[in-house]
Amino acid sequence: MGVFKERFIHVLIFLFPIAGVGVRHWFSGIFVILALMSLWDLFKRKGRPALFEPEKIWLWLCAGFFMSIVASGVVNGWGETQSKSLGVDIRYLLIVPMYFMLRQYPHAWRWLLAGLLPAAVYVAGHAYYEVVELNKFRADGVYSPNLFGPVAALIAIWLLASWGLWGRLRWLLPVLSAAALWAALMSGSRGAYMGLVAMTLVWILARFRGWSRLLLVGLLMLVAMLCYQASDRVAERVNTAVTDVQIYFERLEQGASQQTSGTAIRFEMWRAGWMVFQDNPVFGVGWGNYNKAVQPYIDAERLSKNVARHDHAHNAYVEVLMSLGLVGFMLFLGMLFYPIYHFIKTYTLSPESALFGLLHVTGIAVFSLTDASILLKGNFVAIYLLCLSVFLSWHAAAIYNRQSDASTSIS
Repeated sequence: MGVFKERFIHVLIFLFPIAGVGVRHWFSGIFVILALMSLWDLFKRKGRPALFEPEKIWLWLCAGFFMSIVASGVVNGWGETQSKSLGVDIRYLLIVPMYFMLRQYPHAWRWLLAGLLPAAVYVAGHAYYEVVELNKFRADGVYSPNLFGPVAALIAIWLLASWGLWGRLRWLLPVLSAAALWAALMSGSRGAYMGLVAMTLVWILARFRGWSRLLLVGLLMLVAMLCYQASDRVAERVNTAVTDVQIYFERLEQGASQQTSGTAIRFEMWRAGWMVFQDNPVFGVGWGNYNKAVQPYIDAERLSKNVARHDHAHNAYVEVLMSLGLVGFMLFLGMLFYPIYHFIKTYTLSPESALFGLLHVTGIAVFSLTDASILLKGNFVAIYLLCLSVFLSWHAAAIYNRQSDASTSIS
């Protein structure tokens, strides 16, 4: 039974990154299966791994963030919206038993990275089908470009960073990474574009020194400019964002009425979030109450009416601040950025595992600047929590246990 369970978990983790952008509930389904398996393990008194302080801190922060969601909902009046979102929110609590289970399998990270090879082919093929065959302007997968783009970006950078882990197979990585990169560009997701640049910078700063670092930063800037010049999709998305934002701030300075649309509406939504937070600083207005909270400011003509056409602030940080107040916001920042502190602090003890943790959290943190999906959508929450659990448990085994099973080699 133990061998079968280990193999089944490894297969699920291998499958996890492959088809989530094209098959509904792929990410969430695998997450739920692993969560249910881990709940069964709670009844076992033997075999639980001893966690180290950084692992415990992160799990407490995840559980605390879930409790802040519940507390804010209770304070502001629990309703149908909060009940519906509980299926997503509870994942921040379920990650605790799941992490205990994954910690027992030091090979899990190898299977996750192995899954990136077919995942790159899948996202590139899916993007080709939608953009070339269906003549869509953006590759959006089965959900939206805001999931498709970030997922493709993570795959591209993870493959790039795994160069030293694949032995003879490593020569496939540039091609597969480029394929995933192309898929991310075709999504038109500006959050994915920003995440690609940020994650690549982290990779360069972590792995290179001296002139090599400077040359690669220059190369990154050159590639970014070439992508802008060579792709009408990329250029249109960037130009539209710049123009909309410029017009928005010009009208804001003039005190003109903000009939905002497009990219600039997000700045107005973020301004709305700050207004709501100032009036509800401790526990916020509760999860899912965005429209209800901004309407009084629209009625008072302090905000554009277009702000109410969306159901969240399109920024994870603003969404948490206005919905959960300072209590939830501090827990959210801790849950998101404490792992970065830990990976940086212990980087020299296990550079490979630390690098993947840094890349993952950096990507999620930057994607969250233009979208709140990490909080509201089950698929994104599953990606953040499961992948970080795999990387954190790999890192813990490498730097604390010194087990041969945690050696940094896939092949």
